[in-house]
Amino acid sequence: MVTLQNALFGRIADREAAIDLAKWAALGFFLAAAFVAFFALLAWPHLLFVAALYAICGYFTRYRFSRLAAVAGVGLSVLSFLVPFLFPESRSGMVFALVIWFGVRGIEATFKLHGRFSLQGSSQNT
Repeated sequence: MVTLQNALFGRIADREAAIDLAKWAALGFFLAAAFVAFFALLAWPHLLFVAALYAICGYFTRYRFSRLAAVAGVGLSVLSFLVPFLFPESRSGMVFALVIWFGVRGIEATFKLHGRFSLQGSSQNT
């Protein structure tokens, strides 16, 4: 099991650590989806689409270890991070900065799962 400190700064040493890190990244995407959905329900219903995109990225990152979903989630987080600079009254920048970092670590984990650790995983199954 990967702790929060290892998820943020640790080394990905084996397949299990990469799987746990991809799950941490997905958790970040799910939390961003909840955060955006909360504000969508309060004032901006158009943001429900963004919350759905975060949830989709989280699902595919967690259960399919999709590299594309992890990259798309980080791209969406970068765009969401820029919103507070466009609208100074918003204070959500730190949430999305954390999601960006978890997402970048998730990208690293999913690429390693499909690269270096894919051969190790297939040899264990046979």
